[in-house]
Amino acid sequence: MIIITMDTLALPSDHVNTRNPSVEGRGLWNMLFQQYHSSIVLIADGRDEKDHVEHWLKSEGYKPSMIDYSKDSTPREKVHRACQLRNAFGTLRWFVDIDPYSAQLALEDGLPTLIAVTPSVPRVEWRSDRPKGNTPWDLLVEEIDRQRIMRAEANWGEIE
Repeated sequence: MIIITMDTLALPSDHVNTRNPSVEGRGLWNMLFQQYHSSIVLIADGRDEKDHVEHWLKSEGYKPSMIDYSKDSTPREKVHRACQLRNAFGTLRWFVDIDPYSAQLALEDGLPTLIAVTPSVPRVEWRSDRPKGNTPWDLLVEEIDRQRIMRAEANWGEIE
């Protein structure tokens, strides 16, 4: 059995109908579906309307073998539901989520865990929420010195 969270498949939004599919989540689903198509369980937020969740899944082409609804989408609750599913149905191959904290909790509870973390925009200077204004000169000099020291420390063990 594979347990995958709705957050892995869809980008965040206020309502399930306005959530866009995650490209990375789609790729991961396709890889897992090849082997585990009859045993993929989706954990969705119980606060979302079930009809809306099912409609979103159908319209995006996802067909889990079961949908389970947790009380909410907090890391602790998602892992709690995953543990209950494991206890009810047996062998769990992977618990898949995008939240590092839920992955930590899952590992602590003994769940085999796959964390799917992909930044939507990898570089800070490309992000819309980047700090405004110019970087002060002192910070630039400090960063250059820090990187020079890191390169020097990397070579400490080598004989020149």
